[in-house]
Amino acid sequence: MSKIISLHGNNSSLILACNDTDLPQVVYWGSLLKLSKDEQQQLLTQLVRPVPQAFLDEDVPLTLVPLWGNGGFQLNALAGSSVAGHNWAPQFKKIISLDSTANSLIICAQDEQSELELKINLTINQWDVIEHSITLTNLGTQDYQLDGLLLSLPLNAQINDMMQFHGRWIHEFQTQRSKIDQPCYVVENLKGRTSNDNPPLLIVGSNGFNQQSGNVYGFHLGWSGNHTYKVNTLSDGRKLVQFGERLLPSEIMLESGARYSTPTLYASFSDSGLNGFSHNFHSFIRQSNKFIPHILPYRPIHFNTWEAMYFEHNLTQISQLIERAASIGVERFILDDGWFKGRNNERAGLGDWFIDKEKHPQGLTPIIEQVLANGMEFGLWFEPEMVNPDSDLFRAHPEWMLQVQDYSQPLGRYQYVLNLAIPEAYAYIHQCIYDLLSQNKISYIKWDMNRDLVQAGGVNGQAGVHQQVLATYRLIEQLHHEFPKVEIESCASGGARADLCILRYTNRVWTSDCNDPYERQSIQLGFSYFFPAEIMGSHFGPAQAHTTNRLSTLEYRILTNFFGHLGFEQNLLELSDAECQQLAHYLKLYKQYRGLIHSGRLVRIDTIDSGQNIYGVVNPAQTQALFAIVQNDFPYNMIADKLRISYLNPEATYKVKLLNTQENTGYLMKKSVPLCAGELVISGKLIAEIGIQLPIMHPQSILLVSFEANII
Repeated sequence: MSKIISLHGNNSSLILACNDTDLPQVVYWGSLLKLSKDEQQQLLTQLVRPVPQAFLDEDVPLTLVPLWGNGGFQLNALAGSSVAGHNWAPQFKKIISLDSTANSLIICAQDEQSELELKINLTINQWDVIEHSITLTNLGTQDYQLDGLLLSLPLNAQINDMMQFHGRWIHEFQTQRSKIDQPCYVVENLKGRTSNDNPPLLIVGSNGFNQQSGNVYGFHLGWSGNHTYKVNTLSDGRKLVQFGERLLPSEIMLESGARYSTPTLYASFSDSGLNGFSHNFHSFIRQSNKFIPHILPYRPIHFNTWEAMYFEHNLTQISQLIERAASIGVERFILDDGWFKGRNNERAGLGDWFIDKEKHPQGLTPIIEQVLANGMEFGLWFEPEMVNPDSDLFRAHPEWMLQVQDYSQPLGRYQYVLNLAIPEAYAYIHQCIYDLLSQNKISYIKWDMNRDLVQAGGVNGQAGVHQQVLATYRLIEQLHHEFPKVEIESCASGGARADLCILRYTNRVWTSDCNDPYERQSIQLGFSYFFPAEIMGSHFGPAQAHTTNRLSTLEYRILTNFFGHLGFEQNLLELSDAECQQLAHYLKLYKQYRGLIHSGRLVRIDTIDSGQNIYGVVNPAQTQALFAIVQNDFPYNMIADKLRISYLNPEATYKVKLLNTQENTGYLMKKSVPLCAGELVISGKLIAEIGIQLPIMHPQSILLVSFEANII
């Protein structure tokens, strides 16, 4: 007997149809929709579909787990077989249990022939984010080789636009818009980490969706290893989105009684464009108890030594950097790569996690004491998953690396990957980090991971990426429990490990190794769709960017990084006194607005100028807002458009103030605008409908504008 099960968030609903012999099928996912009993029965009548000629004689429902065995064909979500080559097309017609609440569904089903069991978990939480996972259990006596298990969510035929994410090192989180005009799109990542090439992120929506309007569905797989996703168009026009771990050959062999759980697929719907979708994800990350970031009272401003001195650890220079950092308002000092034994370049030392006595004859104690005396916290760089061939660890234990026997293991950045699934290797690395954290006042770890996994053979010679990812999670989680006040950053050649599984264990993501503000504008925009500002490592760099050689002004650099977790990545000793004073001013301003930036609702404003970005944060009460008007390229029009913001209270009156001054604009304008002349008082209604006239801006310049409700 068929029935309707409705799951509701605050602003969206997921409605499924269930019967006694089939897995559930999603019949609606969109804006909040609550059905009466009569309407549920009416809906059931509309599930009967015509059966076309030249097809199977019965309609094949699009269930949560489409299968070859049911006629799912290219939509098949479960691939595998027993060791004898049987049981490759199960059907799961036996429903063992079905439990549902107002926002969750758990269903257990079996296929008696293959002796496999599926347990499907589906929840839509109060932040309108769906959490979807499946556990497969082998109930039989034969081993079962699992080749893939995908998480599937269908969409209606009106969803025709797609935003994909791609990139590379120093160019992460780039977006690409396109029409869904092919039968199937497949994206795979086989690099062993979340990847900066093809991260597990996808947004689809109605025709022409933008920042402020349109029906939008966003998908993210919480997994830090290999993954795949597909966007399929069915013969009736419906779309099916599928995500899952991309398993390597023979990677998952389920013995009798063994089980495999998929990573969690996170997905959310919004009828108010990309901004609404981002609000859902950001609120979920901030307010649920699933992720570490919510426990932090605030995010300290960082100074990281890497671009200041690289491997050259000169104690006099480090001491001067500490004093300079503290003087301009930095709150956390991080000693980057080069502090440990034999680490004079990137070719040696990884794995020997002992303080280099030649560089630091008294250990790290003098540095840490000076940092603490200047009112800052101390952080330290590690790359625990790696080992250089030129290291004592590798010379003693070459068998501890991920490798395939009788093959030459490729190097990446002159290093191998330690196999953390080997208990002895895991214990060694854990003890090294434990000793350093126990013996020194370290508040922060920059946890790096600088290469992809190639020929990642595990302890039994089979592919070991899956076990490596799980072992990394265990190691970070163990350290977090042992040192709960130590914060950990997920860094992987920049943003190659940014996902909602690593964020269960870490507090921050290093977004990119590129600190060029022009490039950072697009990188941080892409990152912001799924992740909130406070976990986005966003650092100020030198006037001439080390990664691009592009020159930029101090103001453009510092204000680009305002809407993230701010830090510095340059030699502060090269700054003039005037630059230090300017930075001290902006750091004070940042601290004034940090609480708003790290808790407010991020909004992005659609513009007619492709070279312009406008974004900001608004507090929930709509009494305070901070916006950046960013002119990255030459203005599209002679006179700038007006700034229209529809996210303020239309009934309130706001004091609007430009917080920085335009420099050298006399060549652009004979006459400026009221915004640049002093504080404005203007209603939220006028701001939304008419707008505030903006000045003409130079390329690579930013205006920072505050809005304060004029409460009488």
